[in-house]
Amino acid sequence: MYRTPDRWRFAVYFTDPRGVADGGLDHPVPSCEPEIAQAALHRRAEELTHRKLDVAWQEAGQPGCWTGAVTNTGPLPVA
Repeated sequence: MYRTPDRWRFAVYFTDPRGVADGGLDHPVPSCEPEIAQAALHRRAEELTHRKLDVAWQEAGQPGCWTGAVTNTGPLPVA
């Protein structure tokens, strides 16, 4: 996840099934604190996976960039 002048951008990499979701967050505004954007992306990832996720965030090597790693997942949805 990284801040641009017009929005927070992200790429989420999935392993099972494999795939990538990327784009920009419409909310919150790019000037918000990183924790607010992280919470918004966390919700988006849970919506995409239909699972509860625990995510650990750490600042990446560049200013305004963050990396999240899923540390625990909830059960798969009932088919």
